[in-house]
This record gives sequence, C-alpha cells and structure tokens, in this order.
Amino acid sequence: MTRYSRIMIIVLGALGIVFGAIVSEARVYLDVYGASFKKITIGVPYFKGEKVEKLPIAMSDLLNKDLDWSGFFITAPNSLIDKELLDEGIEKKEINFNNWRSIGIELVCKGKAQIQNGELILEGFLYDTLDGSMLLAKRYKGPEGDWRKIVHRLADDILLTVTGEKGIMSSRVLFIGGGRNLKEVYTADFDGQGIKKMTNYRNITISPSMSPGGKYLAYTSYKEGRPNLYVIDTEKSTTTFVDRTDGMKLGTSWLNKSALVYSQTAGKYSTIYTYDVERRDKKVLLQREGILTSPSMSPDGKKMIFVSDMYGTPQVFSRDNGSGEIKRLSYYGNYNSSPSWSPKGDLITFVSKLEGGFEICTMNPDGTNQRVLTNDGTINDSPQFSPDGRYIIYSSQRGGKYGIHIMLFNGENKRKLTFTEYNEEQPRFIP
Repeated sequence: MTRYSRIMIIVLGALGIVFGAIVSEARVYLDVYGASFKKITIGVPYFKGEKVEKLPIAMSDLLNKDLDWSGFFITAPNSLIDKELLDEGIEKKEINFNNWRSIGIELVCKGKAQIQNGELILEGFLYDTLDGSMLLAKRYKGPEGDWRKIVHRLADDILLTVTGEKGIMSSRVLFIGGGRNLKEVYTADFDGQGIKKMTNYRNITISPSMSPGGKYLAYTSYKEGRPNLYVIDTEKSTTTFVDRTDGMKLGTSWLNKSALVYSQTAGKYSTIYTYDVERRDKKVLLQREGILTSPSMSPDGKKMIFVSDMYGTPQVFSRDNGSGEIKRLSYYGNYNSSPSWSPKGDLITFVSKLEGGFEICTMNPDGTNQRVLTNDGTINDSPQFSPDGRYIIYSSQRGGKYGIHIMLFNGENKRKLTFTEYNEEQPRFIP
C-alpha cells in the first residue's frame, strides 16, 4: 500500500476556525479501508498553557489516549521523548523536525491551552516531520468544563486530516444497562463521561434505537406488563407512538429521520412494519409464518436485511424493496442473527453461532466474503457500525457479565468500553 498521496486538506468545524497560518498540501494519507495498513507513529508532547495549571497535561494525555484508541496510530509516550523536544515551542520555526524524525516520529501534534474571557481556548497544530509541512491548524473554544469534548474534537480532526474521514471520539453511545429484571436505556459520551438515563421505569426495557438527527428514541418496554413498542420525542420529552397490539415488538431501526422499521411476532405469524412517526402512517413490509425479526434498511433504502427461519433455522436474508425478491445471505452454521448495514452500504455485520460461542461476523451485501471477526468462544451480540463505517460496536459476555466492546471493521484493535457498573448491552452509536 502506498503511504503517501498528495491531497489538499481544508479544515473547518463548528467549534473551531482555521487561524493565522496556511495549511500546506498534506503528504500523509492513510488508506484505512485497504486490506492492511501501517500505523502512523505520532508524538503529542505536553501542551503549553497559560492560566490553566495542570489542564494542558491532562489534555495532551487524553489526546494520546484518543489517538491510540482509534487504531490508526502508535502514540509515543512522553517519557521516551527528549526533554529538548518536550520544551520546544509550537510554531513551525521552533520545532526541530530532524530530531523528531530521528526517533521514529512521523507526525507531531503541538497544542497551547489558555483561558480568555472565561473561555478555554485550545490551539492545535499537526506537522509532518518529513518536511515540516503543517497539516492542521485550528482553534477550539468552549467552557473550561468541556475540555474533554474539545480534545475529542481535535482528535477527530486529526483523523480527518490523516484518513480523509472524521473520527468517532466526539460520538455518543446508546445502550441498555442494568440487571436481569431491571434494564434501562442510557446514553453516554464515547469516553464514558456524560452518562444520561433515558428511561426510569424500573422494569425491562430493550431494543433501543435513535433516529437520524436524534429527535426520536424507540424501544420496547414491559412497563405496562407486556412488550410494547414506544417512540418518544427527546426534544419534548413526550411519547409520540405506542404499539400495544399482541406479541413481541423488537428490532427497531430507522429508514429516515421520522420513519422506523420494526418486527412483531404474535402467535404463528411475524410481521415487519414501517411506521412514520410524523405522518402516523403504518405499513406492512413483510408477513409470514415463523420468525421475522431484526430488520435493517440499506443506506439507500433499496434493500432490507432481516432474520427468518423459513429454511428451518434462523438465517440472514435480504429483500429487494422494489421487486420483493428475497435472497438468503448467511450460510455459517445453523444460527445467524442480528444483521446490520454499514452506513457505507458495503458491508453487513451479523452474529453467527459457531463452535464454542456466538461470534461477530461480516459479509458483503450479496452474502459473499463472510468473515469471522471474534473468535473467543463467548456470547457476542448486537453488532452495529459506527457512522463512518470504520468501527463495529457490540456487546460481549465475559465472566458472566455483559459489557460493550468496539473493534475496527476488519476485527483489529478490539477494546472494551465502560459506562456504568451494570451489565451493558445492545449498544449503538447515536446518529
């Protein structure tokens, strides 16, 4: 794979503006969707600071952690960087790129934090040590208490600069937390901060999903004694739709900002519905005897994937929404479930029961190139792609307790996320 490709990077963002410097034509471009890639070694010396005491050190430490978690960088610990390099300034003329390059650092990120008029300001610079070119120059502003969010935005912008797509460190996660008979819906920042309890029914609530834009939250709850489907308007804190018909309602996903897809099983029959929350329009997409569950629409809306037992055991199928043609996709073992599309439309992730456990897998939209990404012999479930399609978030049972894990789309860089002290299941990135 060629490491260098010449592209022009223009960096603009909601919390920052390009300032006081011309960003040069970038040399480093990491093809993260290739069959393999070489991680880039980056140095993040302690940020400089004015009137912020220990905050610059905490900010640079967090940035190192974010970049390491991304899976695309090798972060050089400051303990191994010469004091001379740690003490140098942040502007190009103050940096000895030869010395950085001599210790194997390919990129270096410099930062300066200060308080002005009650606001925290972070100035971040990213340089290529090969020729000293400036790849990123950006100023971020916000309340001092939001310093973590500011650092996450810098990390995401570094990912954008190097890979061509923004990172996920500023993302929020939706999940179910609780015990066996008490499960509630939570949201949290990707780094485990900013936890918010979205339901408080002191009952079993499952299968959450958030509409694009984050206005509507759908979930199934037993708060009225039976598994009813609810959709709440998160802006108004009101319930906008409840399906109280007989049977289990599960597997919600979203067609667009107001229309969801879900399955219902009652008696011998299962049905997949669409429901537009704003139009109050409910339609049947598919109905048959047996299992129909876990519907998920392709990004272009032309195809739907779902789980059915029409051949005897649960398998993943696709349906052409135009012609109605149905095709079996999964052939691993005799139990496959929980399919979900990548936002790019190029991959499907699903769960397959293999020897020893339930494993997270991927395949092409036509069912080819099926790959096993986990192989730990435990229960892995509920895989979902990140908004950029580069990561898969999922739940995994370890030591009798469910936790949330994340990995790259190819199965590399597996990490555990921690939000609460409870079991944590059914995670999704909030759109």
